Amino acid sequence: MFKLFREPEPNEFFVCGADPAEGGDYCSGTWKSKKYADTVLSYHARIESTQFGFELEKGSRFLFKKTGIWPCIGVERNTGIATIAKLLDLNYPNLFKMKSFDRQTQKEEEKIGWHTNSATRPKLLDDHALSIRQGVNIIPDKTTILEHMTFIRNPKTGKPEAEVGMNDDTVFSEGIAWQLYQIVPMPLENYIVPKDDISQKNWSLE
Repeated sequence: MFKLFREPEPNEFFVCGADPAEGGDYCSGTWKSKKYADTVLSYHARIESTQFGFELEKGSRFLFKKTGIWPCIGVERNTGIATIAKLLDLNYPNLFKMKSFDRQTQKEEEKIGWHTNSATRPKLLDDHALSIRQGVNIIPDKTTILEHMTFIRNPKTGKPEAEVGMNDDTVFSEGIAWQLYQIVPMPLENYIVPKDDISQKNWSLE
């Protein structure tokens, strides 16, 4: 289900962190403003990863209609191959690409999606926690806040993760969104629809 927390502004650019479902978890999408660092739109539902691709396109198209700029979507690649495939089928124009080392070719390559690994996971969580402590990362969603409150360091393994029986989907979609907020540049002017050309229709997410 989608939640819209405020009206987007013309020419406002958004980044989207997307955490596809794994093992019956929820799919979670977070659209964050590069201008205000606040979450403006979120999606959270227990659906298949392929269907999640449709929902990410729908939410991003809604923001495009409001702003004139396609959001940059970063899908968690470890569990999101089906989601990425569907977005490619839909010809989504702004997918985040991340450099990673390919063991087969022994070269660094750019691949679509966000790759969570032993190096990127700690940085994602540390950067995200710091942004919240400093009050610069604005999260208006109660569900997301509650998940953050039950995201703990496992007393046995020391690994940051959700408490037993709780979820952490929104933690990671927010975390990915914050990484994109920090590293994805504003789009070039020729990718932005002039303000006067943006439709003022009441676009919905239905």
